[in-house]
Amino acid sequence: MMKKIVFICVGGVFAGLISSPYVSASEIASAAINGKDIAAFSQGTKVNLGAPEYDWWYGCSPTAAGMMMGYYDRNGYKGLSYQKLVPGAQAEMSTFNSTPGVWQYNVQSIMASKGHVADFYNNGYLASNDDKYTGRAFDSLADFMGTSQDATQNVNASTTFWNYTDGSKLALSDMYLLGSSYYNRSGMYGMWEYFQYAGYGSGSLSQQNIYNQLIYGYNNNKLGFTFDDYRAEIDAGRVVMIHVEGHSMLGFGYDDAGKQILLNDTWSPGTHSMTWGGTYSGLKQFGVTVFEPTGGSPVPLPGTSLLLVSGVVGLLGVRGRKAA
Repeated sequence: MMKKIVFICVGGVFAGLISSPYVSASEIASAAINGKDIAAFSQGTKVNLGAPEYDWWYGCSPTAAGMMMGYYDRNGYKGLSYQKLVPGAQAEMSTFNSTPGVWQYNVQSIMASKGHVADFYNNGYLASNDDKYTGRAFDSLADFMGTSQDATQNVNASTTFWNYTDGSKLALSDMYLLGSSYYNRSGMYGMWEYFQYAGYGSGSLSQQNIYNQLIYGYNNNKLGFTFDDYRAEIDAGRVVMIHVEGHSMLGFGYDDAGKQILLNDTWSPGTHSMTWGGTYSGLKQFGVTVFEPTGGSPVPLPGTSLLLVSGVVGLLGVRGRKAA
């Protein structure tokens, strides 16, 4: 069976939000010597990929997806470049503090473009039945992800993600086989569509490592995504979208001690953290979206551009002499 999850996230800074501190060590044993208590602590491994932090921009899910695209735009993946994910210039590291209705940063246009807002976000946060879409070509994550669109049954700023209720992976190819009435309403599938729109993606749908999955134990499932799975993604250089009930965020690191996720939450700047499988600002974690890029461009080796220019100059010089 499959489960539909609709994200409705809070606009702006969430009042009363407190980010939990890192846990750098955990007590694993205790004893007493000469009447004094002693304890042994296990030092945890901490990994931080250093992803961009973006202010909420017309939906938490396209904002979290924008941070993911911004990360790959800036850093590439497996030695390949993905610099067209944010057209015009390199993705910014931060968009705090943003002003709604004012596109101050390049990356804001890929999260939710001016056209998207004009077409689908006319009556404000959580409104519905306010679309004025007349066929504009989609050009942003919020467009492709179905965010705020009456046709996808999403109120303004909300996005739909689907999951198998047994905890198994709902892959990109599974989403497609369910038909357009499902994949056109899928935030995960829309991320792939934007990725292709930007000029990337190679291989068939079944070859993509892109999927939604409930975390292990949510609703007592035994097949879900675990903290070890999350660590493996981060160790491989891949950021992960983190879903809590009602909100999407971007995970970009971990601290083994206490099973802490390091994340950007779309609400406030700075690195935040939460315990794997726990709650964030009172919202329970239930799932993830995993996205591995494909189809990137080779990165020139240092000096290659100079050699190429020198070669072209030399070639032009030869042609000039022949013409003379």
